[in-house]
Amino acid sequence: MKKLGIATMTAMTLWTACIPSPFICAQAPASPVTITVDASTPIPPPETGFLHMGGTSPNGHSLQVNSRYLVLDGKPWLPVMGELHYSRLPESEWEDEILKMKSAGIDVISTYVFWIHHEEIEGQFDWTGQRDLRHFVELCAKHGMYVWLRPGPWAHGEARNGGFPDWLNKLPDNRTNDPVYLHHVQNFFDQIGTQVHGLMFQQGGPIIGTQLENEYGLHGPRRGAEHILKLKQLAIAAGIDPPLFSVTGWPSLDFPPREVVPVSGGYPDGFWFGSQTNLPPSMNYLFNFNRELGDMGATVPSEDPTGKVDLKHDPYFAAEQGGGMATAYHRRPVLSSDDIAALTLTGIGSGVNLYGYYMFHGGTNPKGKLTTLQESVASGFPNDLPELTYDFGAPIGEFGQTRNSYRKTRMIHLFLNAYGSTLAPMVAIAPEHHTRNPADSSSPRVAVRSDGTAGFLFVNNYVRQLDMPARKAFQVNIKLAKEDILIPSKPIDIPANTYFAWPINLPIGNATLRYSTAQLLTQLDTPNGKTIVLFALPGITPELYFDASSVRDLHAPGAKVDRTSSTIRISNLTPGLNSFLQLTDNTGKVTRLLLLTQDEAEQTALPQIDQHDHLAMTHSDILFDGKNLRLRSTLSPDQRIAIFPSLSNSKTHEGAWSIYTTHQPEQHLNLSITPTHTAEPVAAMQMGPYFDWRQTKVPIVPPDSAFANASTWQLTFPNPPAGGLSNLFLKLDYTGDIARLYSSSTLLDDNFFNGQPFEIGIDRFIPPGKPATLKLEVLPMAATAPIYLDDSAWKKLNTSRAIPKLIRASLIPEYESSILLP
Repeated sequence: MKKLGIATMTAMTLWTACIPSPFICAQAPASPVTITVDASTPIPPPETGFLHMGGTSPNGHSLQVNSRYLVLDGKPWLPVMGELHYSRLPESEWEDEILKMKSAGIDVISTYVFWIHHEEIEGQFDWTGQRDLRHFVELCAKHGMYVWLRPGPWAHGEARNGGFPDWLNKLPDNRTNDPVYLHHVQNFFDQIGTQVHGLMFQQGGPIIGTQLENEYGLHGPRRGAEHILKLKQLAIAAGIDPPLFSVTGWPSLDFPPREVVPVSGGYPDGFWFGSQTNLPPSMNYLFNFNRELGDMGATVPSEDPTGKVDLKHDPYFAAEQGGGMATAYHRRPVLSSDDIAALTLTGIGSGVNLYGYYMFHGGTNPKGKLTTLQESVASGFPNDLPELTYDFGAPIGEFGQTRNSYRKTRMIHLFLNAYGSTLAPMVAIAPEHHTRNPADSSSPRVAVRSDGTAGFLFVNNYVRQLDMPARKAFQVNIKLAKEDILIPSKPIDIPANTYFAWPINLPIGNATLRYSTAQLLTQLDTPNGKTIVLFALPGITPELYFDASSVRDLHAPGAKVDRTSSTIRISNLTPGLNSFLQLTDNTGKVTRLLLLTQDEAEQTALPQIDQHDHLAMTHSDILFDGKNLRLRSTLSPDQRIAIFPSLSNSKTHEGAWSIYTTHQPEQHLNLSITPTHTAEPVAAMQMGPYFDWRQTKVPIVPPDSAFANASTWQLTFPNPPAGGLSNLFLKLDYTGDIARLYSSSTLLDDNFFNGQPFEIGIDRFIPPGKPATLKLEVLPMAATAPIYLDDSAWKKLNTSRAIPKLIRASLIPEYESSILLP
């Protein structure tokens, strides 16, 4: 997560992927003009052999890295990586959550190994239960997921002391080559090495990478590159020796060349800021053609003081692209699904060739033996985080609940899974004129990734908390090595606040799709040949444009087909479940194209059934382990899934799709709510220490004694369900400052009010079929509250500011059904 500031900074210098040059073309032209992108310059091959990395498994699989991308089994690879912290989830939930991430199109699971979670008391290591790293990695291997370990030693991740145990944190010379510190690091790494023995990629296991340290900015003797190299040597000596090693490329590039790859990151917002208002528009929504690594809130310049690092040798990888944002007491941002998905598309368009989310799955801090385990001002850090919840507003929440961002990002992941090998060797190219001002809403934001003959056009017309207007008469002229292509053939209007990618000269067999104004979703091989899946973007008429000489025949029922001697233009297309076109290329090879709506695309996953990819379309969550397909939904007890190609045991079909439906009786759940105490108004919040880098004081979390004045309610579950559900969510819509939920004297979870309901997976705490009584405590929001909330949260809060209010409490069942596959 973000770096703790150590020097003076302003809001603008805190933004990641910052391009410090003055902006270009800040004002819209007087009349619409064609945007020009020159992609005609020959692309040199990537440099190989510079990085001391790569490996081969016993069964002959290989993983290598060059100066631009990864190569898996001899083929370019653009993986999607999502962060999940195993020690912040009960081990009983790991397997299902891994399956959810796999269904989302995630290839690699990255995870911190928090030292304080394993050796809170010096010499007493704990690798049991939810701290059982080996079991977690084995489950990832079981389901074909790669792993990227982040063992620190210092991690951050909003953990206490950045993950250092208290006893270690007291040592005077940590994070250096101090012999005492290195002795403890070697012990910790040895423990990790024992846990993951036999699980490295070269041993046939799933671990492909290790990140050393995090947000490391120390320089001088026994520090900087010298220290990072020593950590790598200690890791290898301990048996932590995957093909790839990385470091965060912020706040410094003082790392040993050849030995590690720097990774980047960027967030739509930040809990660490001191501002009580919306931040300026983030530079992360600009295409980043200079491959700036981003300071992630750090203040040390992103440069190598030794002059040894030249980034032309290193691929553009990202490990911390915001999948959400943590909530601090003083700043409580809420990110929308578009805030997250637009960031993803912009990063890929900028040339990122490993896209890693922080976080993709939220969690809960484990209970400590000596102290609580969250970052806090009381433990010497500048921010107060909740004691337990680390939900992060991620695509998958703290209790496994999936959000809209899960579905919106999955569409992009499926595209990368299918076309990443084509995209990875392509470089990012800027238009002739492009804005470098993140607050500029007048200039179109466009990028092309190309190899000089083909590519993809990326357009981002979305910025968090900035209205982006419709683009009138939008058209891009792309100059390739041997031709120019106008996309689209006639100017069109681009809707406000949209983002998308279109193909350029996409090979389909021996045919060439010159461009499409529908977005690619995926491709799959079926018994009847290849099927390419696209989806229509809301407000943009889908149009397919082919090279006529490459097409023998094109069957497009109901569509308009305009032919010239050189082109075929398909329009008047109606997207839907069975909106198929059949293309025969000039060699006679047949490919089907399927055009979906965006809503249908958001419902689509790509499980492998009987070793073949299938489209699976459903509003439910899909958990598929290769044998059993389970559906989960909080929307209805009746669930439906459509599968293409159709399956042999299906009794119901819609065109080419098998349809399966399930029914369960609806659960009518009773929840009794009894107010037991009403809080008194609070005058003001207590302010914390001043930090130069933040240039202001911020409020700190009230002491536990303040909860004596909390409003309280008793919640009674007289008839909890005994079966038929995968989970039961308690949804608390409230106003106040801090909410805590207790079972007797045991704190189950907590929440800083941010306008969103407080949601808890009750099955984690209450055995099915047994009545239970819980207690909700809510502190009042102070009359003077110098904190940041979204406008909608303030509006909600101001209706009952002085006294906490429980607006609504409800039980939301999550139904689970199994689909019998052939």
